[in-house]
Amino acid sequence: MDKQISRRRLLSFASAASVAGVLPRTAAATAAAASFPNHPLRLIVGFPPGGITDQVMRVAAVDAEKKLGQPVIIENRPGAAGVTSFLLMKNAAPDGYTIGQINTSLWRQPVFTPVDYDPMRDFTYIINLVDNIFAVVVNAESPFKSWSELLAYGKANQNRISYGAPPGLGQSAHLFVEEIAAKEHVSWQAIGYKGSSESMTALLGGQIDFSVDTVISSSAFVRAGKARYLAVAANQRMQTWPDVPTMRDLGYQLSIDSPIGLGGPARMPPEVVASIHDAFKFALEQPAMTALLQRADQHARYMGTAEFTAFVARSNVEQRELLTRFGMANKR
Repeated sequence: MDKQISRRRLLSFASAASVAGVLPRTAAATAAAASFPNHPLRLIVGFPPGGITDQVMRVAAVDAEKKLGQPVIIENRPGAAGVTSFLLMKNAAPDGYTIGQINTSLWRQPVFTPVDYDPMRDFTYIINLVDNIFAVVVNAESPFKSWSELLAYGKANQNRISYGAPPGLGQSAHLFVEEIAAKEHVSWQAIGYKGSSESMTALLGGQIDFSVDTVISSSAFVRAGKARYLAVAANQRMQTWPDVPTMRDLGYQLSIDSPIGLGGPARMPPEVVASIHDAFKFALEQPAMTALLQRADQHARYMGTAEFTAFVARSNVEQRELLTRFGMANKR
């Protein structure tokens, strides 16, 4: 591992970390940071094994270990829309040995309900790795062959279209469709599901008309001819299905912004943040990660420490404004 970190880079990491309130360190803490890491790291993932977030973190951990010189052990701790894992991360020692997966739920959940953390005060945002891509998907036997056909039917038959919204109401898929519904003056019935396995089962069983699901969870059914994509909720088309339009292609200035990144508790030493950042940036650039993303039609989306921290600060404000507009925000 490269022990030489330039003064400019350290200042950059220190500036980003200041959002989380870096405190003066003792000589012992400084020495510990300088020798980091000297034992295995724990990486908390707030989802069950097998999903795209879990896969990304496991593949990244393997190559990150090569730079860190220590094992990175994945610990799956799903529950409460990610809050369980976020609290474990928040309450860990800020020494870099406990880090965790970061996604939009971290700053969205506090808008819904009181939680025992502050998104901007209690965490260090280290690096963002990829985007989680969502798409509008229908059963292969659906009469709707395009988004325009689905929309036209929905306008003519208010409240008769139902759709799946994993991983629950108030999350990305639900908010995405509600934005479109408000723009188009349609009323559709949102059905919340705990995850894509439930929503895709409902879709294939004819219980809902369409779903907004992750590509990693729905693509196997599309390849098998059991489902069909009408649109992708991203800024660029999918490599595997280049004929499927984006929602922007269809005239909506709208996409699902669902980053998958890495963070830790507040007050992590800048040197430690830099070491973890560099190791996982290296992992992001390796063939194993490239192959995983290609198979899943996902996209790499690198954001360094300062950029990721600024993104979260912006998104934190935007999510509260959006959820307040839809009447979903808790009263502060």
